[in-house]
Amino acid sequence: LIVKEKEEGTIFNFYSSPIKKSEFLLAKLFPAFVLHSVNIFILFLWATWLFGVPFRGSFALYWFAAELYVLISLGVGLLVSIVTSTQIVATVLTIIITIIPGFLYSGMLMPISAMSAESAVEAHIYPVMYFNHIVYDTFLVGQGLASPKNQLYLAILLAYAVGLILLGSFLMKKELR
Repeated sequence: LIVKEKEEGTIFNFYSSPIKKSEFLLAKLFPAFVLHSVNIFILFLWATWLFGVPFRGSFALYWFAAELYVLISLGVGLLVSIVTSTQIVATVLTIIITIIPGFLYSGMLMPISAMSAESAVEAHIYPVMYFNHIVYDTFLVGQGLASPKNQLYLAILLAYAVGLILLGSFLMKKELR
């Protein structure tokens, strides 16, 4: 949404208004966060009721991890919006840094343990691997927060979410560059 405002020139309204940067970012990110939160719940219902996928874990853990992952996605989108000036470039950059690694290094197509050493290390760079593990655990295993691995992965997701949002907030300037 921010890169769209840059492209259309409406970002100048933000630059010249008395609104704070935090208020602007909240107004841009909050509706997307709420929409994706509703989608998380709908997808959970589809998986469990419509497709009969077993759910053995903690719904609170699943929900919290999913919300963290939404914040991570919004943080990536915020950073991409800040560094790009057109929607086409933002879309291509987002695909390159999220979707492609998301499929290759999430553990969905190939287990992380079966990857070469370099690929396994690279898989640990992307937050999708951590989220995928927590979702797998909540649906099929059910260890929840009793698992030290889930605790660690949840902490890593939290660090990613906070770090990306803070970095995006820091890099967003309320001035013409």
